[in-house]
Amino acid sequence: MVKRTASAEPEYIYTTLFCIAKWEEKFNRKIQDLVNAARLSDWTFMAYTMLRTRGEKLPDDYMDWLEQNPELEIIPVSDQTNPNPTDAELTDGN
Repeated sequence: MVKRTASAEPEYIYTTLFCIAKWEEKFNRKIQDLVNAARLSDWTFMAYTMLRTRGEKLPDDYMDWLEQNPELEIIPVSDQTNPNPTDAELTDGN
């Protein structure tokens, strides 16, 4: 997730499958590369792509946009799902 604070209220920008596909296409990388060795430029490119998809008027080059937005922050978001819940109800056969 990328946090943008261009105004008084922070905006959180999450990626989508479309943005990841654009990232794969532009940088000729696979999703596994993102999982194993994500770079800041990866996340900022996806945020740029999300904002363009929403219709925001942005420079043609995402590095120009990045230079114009030094307040961006990358915030790690982890999966909070418990894969082995201990309070599951019993089912037939258990």
